[in-house]
Amino acid sequence: MVELNQLVLELESNLKWEGLIEEWTERRESWVSDAAASVNLTYLAELLVELESNLQWESVDIQWQDRRESWVEECLAASIVQEVSSLLLELETNINSEAMADEWQENRETWVQQMHSFNE
Repeated sequence: MVELNQLVLELESNLKWEGLIEEWTERRESWVSDAAASVNLTYLAELLVELESNLQWESVDIQWQDRRESWVEECLAASIVQEVSSLLLELETNINSEAMADEWQENRETWVQQMHSFNE
């Protein structure tokens, strides 16, 4: 469980500030603490929805608007690590590379491999 928390935090820490709505700056510190300390997959999935909700539309692929509602529903119903990790990976896949820190592309392959390890 700790590993998945760390992967959520790693994704968030690689988002550029310009790609997030302004209110995120006020919530971020406590969100990071909550995500780091979470031992509940359901709560971690809720935090993932909160992160996604703070992304600007320009930060995600255009087709995300069609998928978002069902993705949120799936997150709120997720209760096992395979579900949460798959939803996290799906979110990352739909975030535009311009919204991510430059070094993300260098680290992404390792991150994705770690994500897939939850589904093996």
